[in-house]
Amino acid sequence: MKNYLFLLCSFCFISIGYSQNHTNKKGDTHLWGVTTIEALSSGDYAEWHTEYSKDYKTNISEEETNLLDGLNVEIFVGTWCGDTKFLVPKFIETWKQLGLDLNRLSITALHDEGSDYKQGPKKETVGRNIHRVPTFVFSRSNKEIGRIVERTVHDLDTDMMLIAKGDPYKERYQGVVLLNDYFQKFEGDTLLTIENYRSAMKLVRRELSSSGELNSMGYVLLAQGQLDQGEFTFRLNKYIYPYNPNIIDSYGEYLFNQERYEEALAQYLVLCQVVSERMDLNGF
Repeated sequence: MKNYLFLLCSFCFISIGYSQNHTNKKGDTHLWGVTTIEALSSGDYAEWHTEYSKDYKTNISEEETNLLDGLNVEIFVGTWCGDTKFLVPKFIETWKQLGLDLNRLSITALHDEGSDYKQGPKKETVGRNIHRVPTFVFSRSNKEIGRIVERTVHDLDTDMMLIAKGDPYKERYQGVVLLNDYFQKFEGDTLLTIENYRSAMKLVRRELSSSGELNSMGYVLLAQGQLDQGEFTFRLNKYIYPYNPNIIDSYGEYLFNQERYEEALAQYLVLCQVVSERMDLNGF
């Protein structure tokens, strides 16, 4: 009897884990936490899953498929995200067409806002540098060998095979990769120094394609409770893009939420000046 109750409770726990949702400020309901292919391709998600998978054909050969066999792929998705809707159905369809083991795919759906921004309910992304969705993390023998981040670099077949073969391949957002590596190697007592900002700027600025890369990373770090790293990222982004209103606003928001009101006010005054100058330049 005890064994039966244990199994029943375990089944209920697993079922709950695979069916958790969150509702955002817009009132839209999305998957949240560990989920399944079935959940991603049914209900409210069936329309876009079918749209982007029904006519998709992979060009990966049988010989190349052998290189993918045995790989595990962790997929971090946002059912609120257009890139997830576009790429994840194609990836799953590719895996199916190649006859690969679907049990080697694990899927975690992330939140889209607030203190849970791009986090799972159990903080599954902490320490993983998951800053965009979808992210596909490929591993062999429990060692990460590459990842596809948000969008492919070439095309899905090419990206998958470059990773599987171990050929040169750089995921998107190399500035974020380099800054994350910088944080992991940092051994000093105080991260927030001008010397560290200078060395980090020299490291990442040429790899950034837009101000949004580090901005997104900053919010992810804050959601994970890594306040020093989050502040460092926002301030570094502001040094690199000193006249970007969105970046100034993000840093000001961080300061306000930390109850550093005078510093926050200073940032918003700078923001007003930048916006005013832009309006003057545009003839308003």
